[in-house]
This record gives sequence, C-alpha cells and structure tokens, in this order.
Amino acid sequence: MNRGHVASDGSTGEAALLTPAEAAEEARAIASRGQVTADDVTDVISEMREAQA
Repeated sequence: MNRGHVASDGSTGEAALLTPAEAAEEARAIASRGQVTADDVTDVISEMREAQA
C-alpha cells in the first residue's frame, strides 16, 4: 500500500515505490516518532516488497 508517499523525485502513486534504502530511511523516521503502529510497519514492508518486484 502506498498511502500518500511522495518519492524523492516528487512522484506519487505507483511510480513512487520505495527502494530498500528509502524504505529503511522511512522506517527509521517512523520509529523515531516513538509511536509506531502495525499499519506503519505493514506499509513499509509492502512498499519494500513492491519495490523488489
């Protein structure tokens, strides 16, 4: 699922799939908030899988 993520090039939607490095960076940013939800984790994992496909 891609819930409003904007890629580094400014694109959104299907074209905005994260690279594994970008997904890790986003995961660290989410974790630093101190309020990580299951949806946050699931979204990042899904985006990583889509980027690898």
